[in-house]
Amino acid sequence: MSKVLSAIFAVATLFACSPGDTVAFNRDIPPNAVIVDVRTAEEFASGHFPGAINVPHDLIVEGLSARSVSPNTPLVLYCRSGNRSGKAEATLRSVGYSQLQNAGDLNTLLAVHEQSMVTPGNAAPQP
Repeated sequence: MSKVLSAIFAVATLFACSPGDTVAFNRDIPPNAVIVDVRTAEEFASGHFPGAINVPHDLIVEGLSARSVSPNTPLVLYCRSGNRSGKAEATLRSVGYSQLQNAGDLNTLLAVHEQSMVTPGNAAPQP
């Protein structure tokens, strides 16, 4: 019975992956990329990808502009599930950003790149 449940879980997990998950598995992070966590400030503060900056998805254009991030800068976007990073990606494309990678969810991004989450106990200053 447990083998059946394991198989069902594996299939369900496969189909639950967002499109961004596939991108994360198939691409490296460019060395000059800015990694952008598009979750809320509270979510970011509870844990994030090493070196990421926080710009909530609903403020993405203004937030990147305030940080002088050029539309030619490679950006890797992530959130909790891939939904908000997908919305941020669409918004950025509509205003001329072209080097965008929706990495999907934080946990997948961490696993694929063999990184540990930065948490309040081990936080480095935000760039």
